[in-house]
Amino acid sequence: MSEIKSSVNNFKRFQSGIRIWLILLPALFLLGVSAGSVYGGPEFNRDGFLMVEGAPRLIIGLYELPGDDKILKQLSESGFNLVRASNRESLERLHQNNIYGWICVSNNTGQKDDDVYKGFVRTITDLKDHPALLAWELPDEALWNVWWSRMGWAMSEQSGALRSHIEKNRSKSSNEETNRRLALLEKANDFTRRGLWKSSEEIFDRLWGELGEENPHPDWKFSLCEKYVLELAQDTAQTCKLIHGIDSKHPVWQNHAPRNSVKHLQLFNQQIDVVGCDIYPAPFAAVGHSDLKDVSLSAVGAYTDRMRAGAPGKGIWMVLQGFGWADIDEGVRNAPDPQKGRQPNYLESRFMAYDAIVHGASAILYWGTSYIPKEGVLWNDLMKITRQIRALEPAIVGDHPEIAPVAIADETYGSIDGQGPLLMLRQSGADWVLIAVNEQIHGVSFVVSSLPKSLEEKTLYRLYSEESHQVKNSGFRDGIRSFGVHIYSTSRRFEVR
Repeated sequence: MSEIKSSVNNFKRFQSGIRIWLILLPALFLLGVSAGSVYGGPEFNRDGFLMVEGAPRLIIGLYELPGDDKILKQLSESGFNLVRASNRESLERLHQNNIYGWICVSNNTGQKDDDVYKGFVRTITDLKDHPALLAWELPDEALWNVWWSRMGWAMSEQSGALRSHIEKNRSKSSNEETNRRLALLEKANDFTRRGLWKSSEEIFDRLWGELGEENPHPDWKFSLCEKYVLELAQDTAQTCKLIHGIDSKHPVWQNHAPRNSVKHLQLFNQQIDVVGCDIYPAPFAAVGHSDLKDVSLSAVGAYTDRMRAGAPGKGIWMVLQGFGWADIDEGVRNAPDPQKGRQPNYLESRFMAYDAIVHGASAILYWGTSYIPKEGVLWNDLMKITRQIRALEPAIVGDHPEIAPVAIADETYGSIDGQGPLLMLRQSGADWVLIAVNEQIHGVSFVVSSLPKSLEEKTLYRLYSEESHQVKNSGFRDGIRSFGVHIYSTSRRFEVR
C-alpha cells in the first residue's frame, strides 16, 4: 500500500482540519466563495473517461515527479499525461512538458486555526485555473486508515501492554489473581482473533481498571470504527462540496486501499468524482497484497470491479505496481527467497494494465517508481507498455458495438468451465480493436463469437505479432497464454515500436 505511514498522518491531519472547516464555513463568503454554489462538475463520457478539452481521455499517470526534465520528456513521449504535483512551480514544469498534474489537498490541512483553512481555500483558488491542473486528490487511503491507524493497538499492542503490566504486578498479587488475569487476557485475544471486537474490548477495559493503569488509547477500538467511518464520510462529503464550490471544473479523486466493504465505499464516495485503489499483486505466489480470494495478477481486475461497485457510474482510476516489494520493504529484501520481492516482469506489468482497462478503469497510475532506477528493466518495461496503450487510446475511448462479443474456452486440463478471455471491443473511425485478457492461470484455446456483421470476412491482425485471423460466421479461433493479453485490430496503425 502506498505510503502507509504518511497516510496515517495525513488521515489524522485531515480529520482535525476538516472539522475546523465545518466550523468556519462562513469564511468562504469572506473569501468570495459560495459553499452553496451549484456544482456542474467535470464531464465524463459513458465509460467514465474524463473529458479534457472536449474529448474523452485515457489517463496514464505517475505518482513520482522526477527532478530531471529529461525524464519528464521521456514520460510525455511514452504516453503519460498526468503526474503528481505539489505547487505552482511543479505544475509549471509539467505544463512545459505537455503533462497535467494533480494536487493532494491533504497537504493543505493540519492545524486548528483560521489560517490553515484560509490557506486551503487559497491554494484551490490560486491553482484552479492553472492550465496544467487536472484533479484534486483527497488524503490517500483515508477510509482504510480508519481501521489501519488503530490496527496495531487493537490487534496486538494493547494485549502486549496489559501482559507487561500483569507481569509487573506479580509481586503485589497472588498467583491465583495473576493467573486469572492472564486467562482473561487470553480470552480477550481469542475474541480479537474471532472478530468479536466489543467482547475483547470489554475485557481489556476491565483489566486496565483492575491494574489501576490508564489506557493510553481508550478510543482506539475497532468496535467504534463504524462510527468513525460514518463521521469521516460526512466530513469527506462536506470537503468535496467545499472544493466544488470553489472549483467546478476539476474532479476530486480518492485513492482507496485494496480493502473495505462495498457498502462503506459507496457511503464514502458519494460526493467524490473519481475513485480507485492501489493493488500490487506481483509476484502473486508470495505477496498477498490482495485480501480477496483472488490473490493472483487478476486481482487487479477484481478490485477494479469492486471500485466500480463502490462508485457506480463514476470514473475509476486504478493505481498499479511500479516497483518490486524488495525495493520498498527491507524485510522482503532480506528474505531467503529473492524471488519473493522481485519486480514484475514485462508480461506481468502488461497484463495488469490491460486487466484494469478491460474491467472498466478509465485511468492507470503507477506508484513506487521513485524506488527503481530509471535505466532499469522495470522502468523501460513500463515506458514500452504505456506507449502501446497510448497508441490504442482512440479505440479504448471509442464506440461500443451493439452486442458485446464473447469468448468460450475449449475443454482443458484445468478447472475451467468454458471461461475464455475477457473481451473489450471498441471502434475508432473505420477500425475496430478487440482486447482479450486471459485471467486464467492456464493457457487456453478459445472461440470468439458475436462480432459485428461489418467485420465479417475482415482480417484481424494480432498486434505485435505476425498472426492474423479472418472473421467467419461472426467469429474466429485462437489460443492465449496464462495471464496473456492479445490485441486484435483491423489495422496495424495502432502499433508502436
